[in-house]
Amino acid sequence: MKRIIETLSFFAFPASVLFAHLIAIQIFNLYYFFPNLDMPFHFIGGFSIAYTASKTLSYFEDEKIIARLNEFVFLLLLFSLTAATAVFWEFAEFGMDRLLGSNVQVSLANTMQDQFLGICGGAAWALIYTVLRKTDRRNFQRKQSL
Repeated sequence: MKRIIETLSFFAFPASVLFAHLIAIQIFNLYYFFPNLDMPFHFIGGFSIAYTASKTLSYFEDEKIIARLNEFVFLLLLFSLTAATAVFWEFAEFGMDRLLGSNVQVSLANTMQDQFLGICGGAAWALIYTVLRKTDRRNFQRKQSL
């Protein structure tokens, strides 16, 4: 049970971004006042997806579900998972537009911008994650030498 709760907790950040986005649109109608509000939401969404992917991959490594990954492979997976999620998110928006007659995907340029911002958010987390990981390794090595 503890494992299930821990694993589900990894998804709290992207879920909160999604809910904040839905509240901004549906309840407060903020897009009317701030038409470019989706830009930071897509960036933060990509950031949260990469964060969740890194937590999940690290958990799988720690639990020996997968072998310890080379840092380059880890970051490549992080980037790929974030980019794939951004693409599938846009597929879902396209499907909603077609099935429900909505206009979430305003234009091709908007769709490409959304994907780009999501990937940039993921890249920002990958950079932060790399710095944090290197700092942790240095601190661990210092403690070992004492």
